[in-house]
Amino acid sequence: MKSIAIIPARGGSVGIPNKNIINLNGKPMIYYALRACYDVVEIDHVVVTTDSDKIASIVSQLFPQTIIVKRPASLSGNTVTSEDALLHCIKEIDKSIDNVDNIVFVQATSPLTNSSDLSRMVKTLSVHDSVAFYIDDYGFFFDYHDMTSPRTPRQLRNPLKRECGNAWAFDKKGFLSNKSRLFGKVGLCRIEHPREVEIDEIEDIATVSCLMSKL
Repeated sequence: MKSIAIIPARGGSVGIPNKNIINLNGKPMIYYALRACYDVVEIDHVVVTTDSDKIASIVSQLFPQTIIVKRPASLSGNTVTSEDALLHCIKEIDKSIDNVDNIVFVQATSPLTNSSDLSRMVKTLSVHDSVAFYIDDYGFFFDYHDMTSPRTPRQLRNPLKRECGNAWAFDKKGFLSNKSRLFGKVGLCRIEHPREVEIDEIEDIATVSCLMSKL
């Protein structure tokens, strides 16, 4: 089974300018996603889809073997979905790489994801159509719990499974048909805190930087 990793990295970002290549502990943030992908033996090729010549240049300097897919301006706006970018990227990849079976969609904004996490995810595809990471959440939810009842001690609660934004994996043909990252028989891979932490706001940079120094 041939698997490729795709890392979307558009140049525009409202919350944090140039977020995908901000300095994070001495390296561009996208470095950590790339490094994790290259350390997974089940991943055959690593692809970055971007509209930014600057990001493409930095990626090529960091890992020259990375395949760069240039994303058109029509797929680079704030309202464009990841699925739209992935569909375009897969179409371009199919022109040069034969017999791709699985796609691993990896987010650069989750730099604590490690190669063992991604390896487990790819292996889970052997018996599932698509796979997501999750973390056990022991919190209370207003739309789910009776918030007026006495609180059950944490150790007696059944946690909810909260989807994490680190990565997803799926069968390529199924994705092209469903146009959604999760479909069919969905597998779940548990990820350990704090590896699920994402960088969305400027304050998250300091948090992740500190976590990196301690992991």
